[in-house]
Amino acid sequence: MKLYTRAGIAPPEPDETVFRISRWGPVLSCLIILLGLVAGIALFIHSYRSGITWGTVLSALYTLIVWSLCRVLSHVVVAAFSSAGWLMRLGPDGILLKFRSYLHADSPEQDPVALRLRWADISEAYLQRECYTTTDSDGKRQLRRWFLVLKLNPRYVDTAKVKSLLAFENQRRPAHFRVDDLKHELFIARKKKAPGAEIENIKKAIVLEKSRHPGRSRKMYFRDRPVVFVDPDQLRMEWTHITPGKRRLRQLLELRTRVAGDHQQQFDMEKPMTEKEFNSLLTTLLSRDESMEAVRLVKLQLGLDTTGARLFIEKLRR
Repeated sequence: MKLYTRAGIAPPEPDETVFRISRWGPVLSCLIILLGLVAGIALFIHSYRSGITWGTVLSALYTLIVWSLCRVLSHVVVAAFSSAGWLMRLGPDGILLKFRSYLHADSPEQDPVALRLRWADISEAYLQRECYTTTDSDGKRQLRRWFLVLKLNPRYVDTAKVKSLLAFENQRRPAHFRVDDLKHELFIARKKKAPGAEIENIKKAIVLEKSRHPGRSRKMYFRDRPVVFVDPDQLRMEWTHITPGKRRLRQLLELRTRVAGDHQQQFDMEKPMTEKEFNSLLTTLLSRDESMEAVRLVKLQLGLDTTGARLFIEKLRR
């Protein structure tokens, strides 16, 4: 087992297969949103020229909302096409797993972002399909997702170290959060009527941090967790939108390690779950930053109110 920083990852070898985030989903989503944006602009122009006040206001609000969605999706599209948009490299010597999300390509170069596992480090691998049923305003709907699960060999892998590493990744905050901390520190200093020199030093530190990370204010992306640690010795990563697909992955794994049959789990949020099922589904939802669904799951399964469910989830994320 070996850790790599972003700067320390060499280009893939010819005999390595690179599995990366599929680009079709972000591109199609962006095209659909762009069509919506064009329609909003056209409606705004038509309403303005026709003198329809309410139509002008509503179309302007709609266009602003769609524009905001376009900005979010544009970042995802750029990230998907970047060189950092890969999840795993599989070769004769083992697997290189990138546990830092492709959405975090602007993270510090000295941070560890990938984990090298030799084939001896992996005792078993299998694909897992999860289906869960949820109810919303449109009625019941079923979501299906695929995961790759790697069972680590405790004889060769320090599982406690891997768990600690991924726990740190889960608690990590973007660099620009330091600005928020300094602003809070400035507020406290002013409240306590600290000396002018101390306040000026904090202001200078804020300016310095902003110059180091200009325009980086995408806090929401830091909830994306491609690799999570589950059970005593297993790594799990989502394989729903990864290319090459599951068939190619299974073929390559069977050449190198023991591959168990596909597992399938079915959940219904509104029905009682075992502790293992509850933890598995909650981990999935949190790794995808589906906070609303996670809160709903906790409320239904543990009987907590909304505030209690949110506190429960925040405690898990720390």
